Amino acid sequence: MNLYFSDEEIQNSPSRKDGISFEIEDNLRRYGTEVIQEAGILLELPQATTVTGQVIFQRFYCRKSLKEYDVKTLAMGSLFVSTKFTEPQRKIRDILNVFTLIWQKKEGLPIDYIDTTKQAYWDLKGDVIAAEFDILKEFGFLMYVDLPHKYILNYMKLLERSKELAQKSWNYLNDSMRTTITIQYKPESIAASSIFLASRILGTQLPEEPYPWWELFDTTKEEIELISFEINNLYSKPSAYYIDVFNPTNSEAASPITNTTSTTTTTTTTTAT
Repeated sequence: MNLYFSDEEIQNSPSRKDGISFEIEDNLRRYGTEVIQEAGILLELPQATTVTGQVIFQRFYCRKSLKEYDVKTLAMGSLFVSTKFTEPQRKIRDILNVFTLIWQKKEGLPIDYIDTTKQAYWDLKGDVIAAEFDILKEFGFLMYVDLPHKYILNYMKLLERSKELAQKSWNYLNDSMRTTITIQYKPESIAASSIFLASRILGTQLPEEPYPWWELFDTTKEEIELISFEINNLYSKPSAYYIDVFNPTNSEAASPITNTTSTTTTTTTTTAT
């Protein structure tokens, strides 16, 4: 059974109680999930494993503050936990090397593998193992994630629609993992919203006779519109960047430009008609 959080829980998260604004938390949630996606690609993980790591990451910050757990460490820990519950598994050394490579690129540092003979490696390994333990402890080892991705292809068959629509819907679905809708709404509704957004971009008509298409997904027009709005809102935000909430002077420079990591067209109509 999936674990869900309400708007109130997200708005009044533990980070908020520690004085971290909604905007900073939203930025760091996006930053962490984007880095997890990058790491998943470099580690050649199945998308299901990567997305599970993103959902674990999102869930954790509904229970714990960003001031308790640095976003970089938790991103590594979340993906590492995900590989434990899915296939194929990855060694912690591989996780550390890939994330270190990503940090080096983002911070403009010379690219080099982490030296396993140095104390810095063992310190980082200890931090990730501690994050893994805390994640499992917090959720009582109940790490099940019902992913919306598995519904897309089945829905495409039911709706008898094109591969192009399926791919565009998949792209929207992957982008939605950078938002908290993944821990707020059931996966069927998120999948339906991704199909809806893709259909608007491609000009594809979805059936409304003999009954509205969204009834196949056991969702409502209103819920689709809410989710679609949140996904679309993602594309109007500036690029996510690292903020050290313990020492803001160590943060990456904020980027004023529109997010460059989105995989879909950014302007769509969000009325499910």
